[in-house]
Amino acid sequence: MKCSNCGHMNTEGSRYCNQCAFPLNTNKVSLGQYEYDDQEVYPAEKSVSGGKYREDHSRPFESVTSLATENSEGIYDRDGHLRKVKRPIVLKMTLVILLALFVFVGYNGIKFAVDTQQNRIMQAEIKKEQQAQADVLKNLENYREKFNTVIISYEDQGEIISENIKGLSTLRINRFAKGLGLGDVFNKIVNTVLDVSKVNELKSNSSTLNMLVDELMNAPETFTSKYETLITLRNVENNIVDTISGQLTSDSKSELEKLYEDYNQLLVDLNR
Repeated sequence: MKCSNCGHMNTEGSRYCNQCAFPLNTNKVSLGQYEYDDQEVYPAEKSVSGGKYREDHSRPFESVTSLATENSEGIYDRDGHLRKVKRPIVLKMTLVILLALFVFVGYNGIKFAVDTQQNRIMQAEIKKEQQAQADVLKNLENYREKFNTVIISYEDQGEIISENIKGLSTLRINRFAKGLGLGDVFNKIVNTVLDVSKVNELKSNSSTLNMLVDELMNAPETFTSKYETLITLRNVENNIVDTISGQLTSDSKSELEKLYEDYNQLLVDLNR
């Protein structure tokens, strides 16, 4: 058989040329040779005994149909894989619903806690305000009691003033006798005969009343006007005491009577 490549005559039946090893024509039909050298070599290609082959990564029929399931009786279920696909969707929906429920409960819980705290703060403020009002009322009541006590004391002092004005003549004689300078024994006799005890009581009460009025200095708003009237009353009372304790003249009685009239009118104003 003649080689078509080099023309060498080979023995009949030879498959390759003995001269150049070129394949010889045979009666078998050749499908040709796949030249790997002219093709791109894939990562899965391997060389074996001088040739190349590519690994088969195709899925077998069983794996392709593995999504199909069988029921408990061994019957093929072609829609089984669809149910398996639906299960994750149901699970996701359940998780979403649970998450929404958790958010709803959490939001309402926080809102309830905030509202409760605000309500407690408001109740505390109301209680504090009520306590402040109660304290104001208590202080006002205490001030009223002290104020009324002072007024009663001035009323008692007014009676002593009246007695001293009535006994003004005796008081003048007493002081005239003491002014003679006849000694302490004589002065004691004069004091016994011409009693001046009311004058001493008048002075003592006046000092006490001055201190009581000073304690009422910080008057509440409702007592501001009355406190000013009380200050005027104290000034009139001090003038009366100073007049009785001082040098008495023929005009002293009329002056004291005028002061005493003002004194009583101020008491009437304070008792309104």
